[in-house]
Amino acid sequence: MLETVGDVAQRFRLRVPTGSTGLDRPIRWTHISELADPTPWLRGGEMLLTLGLQLDQSDTSEQLTAYAGRLAEAGVAALGFGVGVRHPSVPEALVAGAEAHGMAVLEIPGGVAFQDITYQLNGDLLRTGAAESRLIAEGVSSMTRVARSAGPQGIVATLAARIDSWAVLMDRHGKTHAAVGAARVHLDDARAAALGQRSRIRHPGLTVYGVGDPVRPRAHLVVAPRPDRISLTRELAQHAALLLDLALNPLSGGDTWGLARADAVDALMSGDPALIQRVSARWNLLAGNIAVALLRSRSRAVPLEENVLEWCEELDVPPLVSSESSLVTVLLPEDELGRWTARVCDAVEREGVPARCGVGTAQPPSGSLLSRRQAEQALEVAVADARPVVEFAGLPTQRLILQHLDPAARTALTSPLLPLLESDSTRILLRSLRVFLSENNNWEAASSQLGIHRHTLRQRMGRVEELTGLSVTVTEDRVIAWLALQALHVDDTN
Repeated sequence: MLETVGDVAQRFRLRVPTGSTGLDRPIRWTHISELADPTPWLRGGEMLLTLGLQLDQSDTSEQLTAYAGRLAEAGVAALGFGVGVRHPSVPEALVAGAEAHGMAVLEIPGGVAFQDITYQLNGDLLRTGAAESRLIAEGVSSMTRVARSAGPQGIVATLAARIDSWAVLMDRHGKTHAAVGAARVHLDDARAAALGQRSRIRHPGLTVYGVGDPVRPRAHLVVAPRPDRISLTRELAQHAALLLDLALNPLSGGDTWGLARADAVDALMSGDPALIQRVSARWNLLAGNIAVALLRSRSRAVPLEENVLEWCEELDVPPLVSSESSLVTVLLPEDELGRWTARVCDAVEREGVPARCGVGTAQPPSGSLLSRRQAEQALEVAVADARPVVEFAGLPTQRLILQHLDPAARTALTSPLLPLLESDSTRILLRSLRVFLSENNNWEAASSQLGIHRHTLRQRMGRVEELTGLSVTVTEDRVIAWLALQALHVDDTN
């Protein structure tokens, strides 16, 4: 443990003109300087020793207060002021300035050499540092051992014991995963700290460590470090966060797991009975039918696949998930469809995840391709109607009617778009029109989905109107264009 300012005052029998102010601060090193501004050479936590040679008797209280303020801002733990050489006592203005910044001043008489203080304290600090390194190594070893048997709760419990304080593990929404030594008020403060609500925190000095992705962590580890164990707490908490990342989702790291999941999804939709049988057995899917769910994010900034994997973990379903471009494919057991749709709706409506989901009907594993086609159609409706989840089984008969129309009738429906098809060999205008209508004529959302500027989208829609004679601002024309797009889609998939 590091010695505090009060310990040093008692050890060398020094007078403390600032009273009890700052006596509980730990001292991490000692430094001697007679510069008017020694802060560029300080790292924080030092006890600065000076004879005040840079301070003139004529200095105003503002100058002395400013000197104390510079030291406090640099994180100086205490100021040791030698008297009897330049100053008979510590200047009162300096004492007042230090008190105002919560920093202690120790008066060092002429009989106490600075070298004696630095030699003894720095030697003890070196020995303390070596001891702290051993404590860190032992703590990391203990947390690693317990992680194998007790998981996140064991890691948090071991961390709390090692830092002699409380620790809380919360998910990204503020729900408690594990808490050790924390009272209700501590949990409230930990939640506020994890969610960035600093104004609501009553316990000072809380530190938050992200678990997982540093940009979008899957959980938050909140600890309350003791003043004399700040560096020990920091080191152990950082190691704990790494272990918790593995404990919470041991298969999430690395491309190998992602490739394995994608390969399993592809195999189950391959149409090869023997391959489907083997993969179904490995993933424990032989007991019943499976349904395909397709999800699309309305924002490129949202890692939708990570959300989907978290939902699978929460629902305890096999993480048969693959991602290609902005589309995420999930294979779900038939008896989990209700919980799945409820979870996605909750994520979209309450948690703000900008996703749309289409779900096909449950089929034997050999029929998963049919379920996927149904999920594609349901997803289109979900995007067009701005609904979190659409199940193919609940679709209106519009899609089925289009699928069963004869080619001549479908040609009649698609005829308004023929000029567009003839002039748009790259299908850029056609895709832009589909996305624009799917986003309910929202210029911002559609341009974001296409990855273009909204002015570029307006130019494309102007070209569409010029070629087809339809107006995207007229409801009847939009319906004609939408039906034509649906009929074209049916032709493409047949």
